[in-house]
Amino acid sequence: MAIVIRRRQVAAIISACALVVLSFGVASAHEERTVGAYDVEVGFIAEPVYVGDRSGIEFIVSKGGNPVEGLESTVKAEVIKDGQTRELPLAAVEAEPGTYRSVFIPTVAGPYTFHLTGAIEGATIDQSFTSSPGGFDEVQEVSAGQFPIQFPSQAQVVADTRAAKDASSQLTLALALGGAGLVTGLLALGVALAGRRKPA
Repeated sequence: MAIVIRRRQVAAIISACALVVLSFGVASAHEERTVGAYDVEVGFIAEPVYVGDRSGIEFIVSKGGNPVEGLESTVKAEVIKDGQTRELPLAAVEAEPGTYRSVFIPTVAGPYTFHLTGAIEGATIDQSFTSSPGGFDEVQEVSAGQFPIQFPSQAQVVADTRAAKDASSQLTLALALGGAGLVTGLLALGVALAGRRKPA
């Protein structure tokens, strides 16, 4: 009987440890940073994120373990990728005090930067968070999660489409030039034949 009880206790401890590890894994998907008196977490809404997924920024703020609310009107967010910037209007998550989100769809794989400016309860904030191994995940190509067949990436499809369009444009130009040359040649031939028919 004692052995059975001990086995159940060991199983319960293992389960508890697994939950702790899992919860730590979820939390570590965001970059955590102390900004003044506040604890800030920033990352994608759901990770991992693939190209074309409906995702966005998740911004969590607490002070002394207590959520900080009302920041949707005092903090501005933007996402930066390859020199391009887009504003992300933050909205408070009703069921999760201190959590703010803004949705967008990443269309290119790689690292993204979230830039936060404004004020937290009167304290100025100007912080940038870039995806990295020690922070939040980069956006991945859809093919990274495909099995058993991996389709070309969206970027590759776009590149192939552009290449085909350029090739088509060059072919059209070549045909047009060839047609113009043919017409010119026929006209020259007609003039030469007409000249030969004239009496001496």
